[in-house]
Formats: sequence, structure tokens, C-alpha cells
Amino acid sequence: MIKKETIRDCFNLLEAEYGKQINQKRELWGQKFKRYTDKQLIEAVGEFIDKGKYFPRISDIKEIIEGSPEEEAILAWLYFKGKLEDEGSYMSVSFPEYPAIADVIEALGGWVRIGETDIEEEKWLKIEFIKYYKIMKKRREHIKELPGIFEIENNNKGYTEKVMIERYGRKLDGRKIDRKLIEEIKGRENNIGISCEQSIDKKEPMKIGDIIDKIKKEIKDE
Repeated sequence: MIKKETIRDCFNLLEAEYGKQINQKRELWGQKFKRYTDKQLIEAVGEFIDKGKYFPRISDIKEIIEGSPEEEAILAWLYFKGKLEDEGSYMSVSFPEYPAIADVIEALGGWVRIGETDIEEEKWLKIEFIKYYKIMKKRREHIKELPGIFEIENNNKGYTEKVMIERYGRKLDGRKIDRKLIEEIKGRENNIGISCEQSIDKKEPMKIGDIIDKIKKEIKDE
């Protein structure tokens, strides 16, 4: 996360170059640029000073950092294509670098449907993707993950992640997991009976699901 001092110093530099600004604008900068890195803001301000004649609008600096909406949509398309080629539609997928992609894919039919696109359809898909991306990018929140074929089929069969891990050594989305993790889960679940008995003795009954969730959280934290 960007340092407050970096935003302050960049704003001061621009004031020295283009003149004093009102305090409200300084405060707005502190809000609008906090999601960027120090390096991104410093480089963007330096680039603007090389060519700008007036104090920049926030959108001017953002465009230098992110590129124009069209440029960002094209980069997002390339990122999406790489994900599809590397992971395929069998695996569930997320898009941490361009989160809005998940909303775009869902709007265009879902991860599995997109994975079935042929060469002729891809031309249409790219046009629609870029158009939808510019819209979805404006949303405050985005879909975290899109299910792939493995996860959809396993859910349809009523499999839980616990069953998948124990039987097949895979997560619900089909990804392999470390055998050591499987043994840890099994070993800790052997203590479930003891935990339940202790809960009953204390007249504080625990649900099996709660205990399993607790075990998984402990493993994840490790």
C-alpha cells in the first residue's frame, strides 16, 4: 500500500510546478491514490510533469498508471487468454490482477461456456469482452472465483471438499493437494470424538461441521 508521505510529496511537487491548490484537492488525492503503489504514483507524476501544462486532474494521473480504458481492456483480454490456455475450463479460476474479468465472463455465459469457444466465435468474444470490461470495471465489488467443470460436477454429485480430499486427494475444484495435508486432516479428525465428548460433558454441544471447519482453518493458517 502506498505511503501517505508519497502522496503528500507528489502533490507538493506538482504544486511547486503548477501553483498552490486548495486543501480539498489534497485530501481527495489521499483518498483516490491509496490503492496504488509508491512507484506507480511517483512515475506517473514524473511523466505528467514532462508534458503537462496545468495541474493534473486525478483522472490524468490514473490514466498514466492504468492506461486508457481501451488499453486496460485489451490487457485484461490478454490476461484472460493466458489463464484459459494455462488452466482450461476444467479448473475453477480467479483473476487477481484484473478482478473485473470474472464479472465479464459470467455475463458472457460463464467460465465453462467460454472454454468451449471456437476460433470463429473468438473474434466476436473479444469484441464483447472489451465492451463489457469497460462497464464491469466500474463496479466496486467483483466475483471472486468462477467454477470450472470439476467443481460443478462434484457439486452436482453432492461431494464435499472433505470427501474429495479423502477419496481422491483433490480439492472440490479438482486441484491436487499435498498428501501431508490429507494426513493432517485425517489425524486431526480422529480427535473429533474426544472434542465432542468434552463438549457434551460441559453441556456445550459442538456440531461436527464446526469442528471440521476449525481444523481446516488451523491448517490454512499454518
